[in-house]
Amino acid sequence: MNDVFEFLKHGPLLFDGAMSSYKEERTGAQVLEEYMDAGANAIKTDTFSISRQLGRDEQKALEQLEYAIGEALSVCRSDVFLFADIGPAEEEAYPFPVFRKQIDRFLDQGISCFIFETMERIDGLAQACAYIKEKAPDSFVLVSFALDSTGDGMQALYDGIKDWADAIGFNCHSGPRHMVGHVHGLVRCGKPLFIAPNAGYPTVLGWRVRYGGGPDYFAQAMKEIRLAGCEMLGGCCGTTPEHIRALRQMLDGLPDHIAWHNPETVPKEKKEARTDWKNKVFVELDPPRNDRMEGFMKGVLAFQKAGADVITIADSPIGRPRADSSLLACRIQREAQIMPLPHITCRDRNLNAIKALMMGLSSEGVHQVLFVTGDPLPQDAKAEVKAVYNFNSRKLMQRIGDMEEVSQRFAMFGALNVNAPNFGQQLALAKEKERNGAIGFLTQPILSRRALDNLKRARSELSGFLFAGIYPVVSYKNAMFLENEIHGMHIDEQIIARYQGLDRAQAQQLAADISVRIMKECRPWCDGYYLMTPFQRLGLMEQLIKEARCLLNEEPER
Repeated sequence: MNDVFEFLKHGPLLFDGAMSSYKEERTGAQVLEEYMDAGANAIKTDTFSISRQLGRDEQKALEQLEYAIGEALSVCRSDVFLFADIGPAEEEAYPFPVFRKQIDRFLDQGISCFIFETMERIDGLAQACAYIKEKAPDSFVLVSFALDSTGDGMQALYDGIKDWADAIGFNCHSGPRHMVGHVHGLVRCGKPLFIAPNAGYPTVLGWRVRYGGGPDYFAQAMKEIRLAGCEMLGGCCGTTPEHIRALRQMLDGLPDHIAWHNPETVPKEKKEARTDWKNKVFVELDPPRNDRMEGFMKGVLAFQKAGADVITIADSPIGRPRADSSLLACRIQREAQIMPLPHITCRDRNLNAIKALMMGLSSEGVHQVLFVTGDPLPQDAKAEVKAVYNFNSRKLMQRIGDMEEVSQRFAMFGALNVNAPNFGQQLALAKEKERNGAIGFLTQPILSRRALDNLKRARSELSGFLFAGIYPVVSYKNAMFLENEIHGMHIDEQIIARYQGLDRAQAQQLAADISVRIMKECRPWCDGYYLMTPFQRLGLMEQLIKEARCLLNEEPER
């Protein structure tokens, strides 16, 4: 059989269930045999992990791919569809080249049905779909995204790929009961829908992960999904041939054709994020190491008086605990006539905690944030403190941009490392951030010709606001420390040499002179400045804020 569309005219398509969580001592071929015996009329090759393995040992991964293809072809029955299973690539990799290596081998073996399974981002998928159609016009391409229990981002993912894939689906992360609610709220196009939730939610017993959802419970939840008009069903983590058998019995008792009805949707009114960020002066003030806020608030008020527009607050810089940036932002919002910009890191909070935090910020009127991955913990803290990195800043932007629990969209900013030796990769990440909702970027300190050149390149390739990072180096010791021990910093040797032998007053004057010169050089290529306060030098910063304000009031010349 090779025409999925024709099959779907006469009834639903039932896929197999989990491979890795069920396989244990079985071979891939044995597992597929069991699923077909249970009633599946679509099976997937045991190749989900190949995408990630290709980045580690390509030869071994391709050998495993060929073996798994052979296994599946040897057992697939004439009345069953065989789908080439392609999993997500490594997070930092651009996925299309990884997908293409597998696509070519599947097509060479005569497999023309594809499932891109448990995808978490759209990158590379449109290109992969188009490539398959170019090579095999009669192919069938299903793209299925991972969807957690909240269902956040479901509609955006669906809409993002519907013009490219033959069918769109959702699998993994979510249990069957939560998936029912997500399906009922989905606004669909006319293409088939694939739904394959986990058996339930995992628990760890000894050294093994177990899913508690039984076959009958799973089938009852999936019945509601089928009655909603879903045409393609299956199972993900924790499902077994018994779950698929229960699904088959359930499907056999329902009509072959069930129409899909899109939900009644009323657009939710949500205020847009503010967009008046041109010619702004951002000033970063480190949060206190304790609960005494007098010095911090003194700096906030001094900077506001000097002409700053925004106070940015780092989130426990260098991985050391400091007063919470979001709570300080709320205090600034209430007590000072200046806008706060809290830094929110992906470290130490899971998605639920960050969403709760964003709701709190919104309730206090704080609707602008800077998302960063966060500095790693220092080595001496790791024995007692465990870092949590459930996602990166790009994914977090996407999730927060889709939040329905806030009445106003957040103005989301990202960091841009203009000091990176491989700046092309930094630009690729920045472009992904823009696709996920970032409206602008605050750069790392510009203290070298390379950084300035990268700022110019960013101006030509990015569409968002750019705020040039300005850090006044206040001593030779400070310069050497930043150059040698702080990630993301680079200072030209000529600048470092100028600080040798200077006393405090001379070094501070040099810091001011160099910072003003750099601001002038950056002016044609940025929308404003991001000034970073060294060692609570408030007087120096007031001087630089005034200089920045004057430069921004002038018309830039490129």
